[in-house]
Amino acid sequence: MIRRQYKVGTFPNNLLISGQKWLILLSIILISLDFSNSSITCGPGIYSPGGTTPSGDVNIEYNSGTPLEIICNLNPNHELLQKILSGGTADDSKSKLLSQKIRFYKNDERVAKQYVSIINSTAAQLRVSNLLASSDVYTCMLCLDKNNHGVKLSKTADISSINMALRNSIMNTVGYRPDESLDTDIGVCLNNVNVGYKPLNVTNFTCTSNNWENLMCNWTKPENPIKTAYKVYFRLPGRGFSRSFTTCPTDSDVRENSCYWDFSTTPLYRQSYEYYYFTITGENALGKSSMQIRFHHYANIIPAKPTKIAAIDQTESSVKLTWSIGTMSFYSHGIVYKIQYKSQWDSNPEQWRTIIVNDKCNPQSTSHETDSAQDANCVEHDGDHHYFDVTGLKYPFARYDFRISLRTALAGGDDKWSAPGHITVHTKPTIPKRPPQTDIGSFQCVPSPSDKSKRDVLVYWQTIEDNEKCGESFEYIAYYVYKTEDEQTITRRSDETYKNYAKFNCLSTSIGYEFIVVSYNKEGFSTECSKVYVPSESDTLDKPTSLKKSVFDKQGIFELSWKGAADVQKLSTPNPLDYYTLFWCEKDTVHPQQCNGYMNWMHVPISVSRYNTTVFDNMEKYIFAISANSENPSRNGLDNLKASSSGMVWESCT
Repeated sequence: MIRRQYKVGTFPNNLLISGQKWLILLSIILISLDFSNSSITCGPGIYSPGGTTPSGDVNIEYNSGTPLEIICNLNPNHELLQKILSGGTADDSKSKLLSQKIRFYKNDERVAKQYVSIINSTAAQLRVSNLLASSDVYTCMLCLDKNNHGVKLSKTADISSINMALRNSIMNTVGYRPDESLDTDIGVCLNNVNVGYKPLNVTNFTCTSNNWENLMCNWTKPENPIKTAYKVYFRLPGRGFSRSFTTCPTDSDVRENSCYWDFSTTPLYRQSYEYYYFTITGENALGKSSMQIRFHHYANIIPAKPTKIAAIDQTESSVKLTWSIGTMSFYSHGIVYKIQYKSQWDSNPEQWRTIIVNDKCNPQSTSHETDSAQDANCVEHDGDHHYFDVTGLKYPFARYDFRISLRTALAGGDDKWSAPGHITVHTKPTIPKRPPQTDIGSFQCVPSPSDKSKRDVLVYWQTIEDNEKCGESFEYIAYYVYKTEDEQTITRRSDETYKNYAKFNCLSTSIGYEFIVVSYNKEGFSTECSKVYVPSESDTLDKPTSLKKSVFDKQGIFELSWKGAADVQKLSTPNPLDYYTLFWCEKDTVHPQQCNGYMNWMHVPISVSRYNTTVFDNMEKYIFAISANSENPSRNGLDNLKASSSGMVWESCT
């Protein structure tokens, strides 16, 4: 059955409910005057020439088929109407015309005449069907248009003064009139009309326990033009709680759509229960509602971040961490840890390697999202001291940033992790990972200007990466070894050592030398070494000549051209064991024709005399060199190293 429901309230109080909309007091004035003895009134203490039925708020259920019906009744005995109607025609004709002057307004706009019907000489009815869901102010006003079909306005000065007083009071206390009303119109009464719904279920109901010490629940109140109040209750599982409902400690469920419990509230936060059973009730002028929610408490705990994080043991490839978790150390339903780390040498500084591990030791308890498996498969703990050994770290003598988060084993989703706790740790140093790289032709012989039997030899190498140095006091050490005719082994370190080459002074031109280069730091020497054999002058291959660089593009496209060795007999027949090495190296800032930076190279067949390639950098930074090489024993007659080279020839200055 369709029924209309109204909520009737004291009018002056209702005027304050809806903000600026209720500033529409219009011509209705609150003044301390004598009130009319008539029962037709807009409300107690309101000096108005009439009232509306129903009075106060009108609440209608949307789509229920119930129309909006408001009757505006005028009190012909009201002092104001008596002054307006005094004089002129007979009483009946005077009063008969009053209801024709009744106008209805919806907010600022006048309601069309088709929705208004005359009931009698002092009453008119507004009837509107199929209203949309909304909250509006409907105002009944009496039109005092001077061209009003025979209504004679008398005592003009008195009426004007009354209207002026009304208007001034309205402007001072309310400051608002319907835009389409006239200055001569007098307000009779108004209603706040709400077209909405019975209480709807709330949405987005969520509860979170912060560190297993409290519980905060929030929800979204559905849109409804009809004011609806929601309250939350919960009960706990078990026969003893089946009929016992716990309320919100304050009225925040009504005011703020939220509720909070902790150990100091009344009622208390109940920490030890895995499930809560919530009931949320809604109530408004149209009815009541109730919804039940089963809440998994332990799946919605967000722990506090770990504290007292420290490194208690380090090696060159592992760090053992310890930390505390406070209240959560008493939680017995399983905790999962997320341990993340990155090093100073990682190419992507925003990418963390991640280990997922829990506090229950079993073979399947550890998973790596971005790295290989660990030796341990769970977090060890002793009271509130928790331990985990992060192994397989790639870089010795490196800064590692670690962060540790945790969540309950029953929780899911990234939003349930705690905030991370942080620590920075350095892995221990070790010997360098490798020696610098060399090439068969990465040397240069400079004849002595004063002694043709002597020469200076420069041995070049490609430096290793900083993350391979692995310790303090890093340096490169170059030395040579040769045997004398009486089988004595001679070892000698370089006379000068630079970033990527070493210089040996006054070596014999008649002896072939084996040069050895190693990496060194305070922990010791690299386990491997690089070797460069510099043959005697007689066994040295002839050098290519006229090396020139033609730059096509400053972004790195260039062509190198050269002339082949003069001794065509040695390298005339194409052979895979005979080839050129093209070198490029960063220039020395002080001596531009000297290489003293990162060096790289490539091999090209002996049959070519020009080569196009690209250096992905500024070409002005580099100088170029070439060497002719042979690993063919039939070409050089070497029995031990079975290789020979011309050594490096630098590009010509053009």
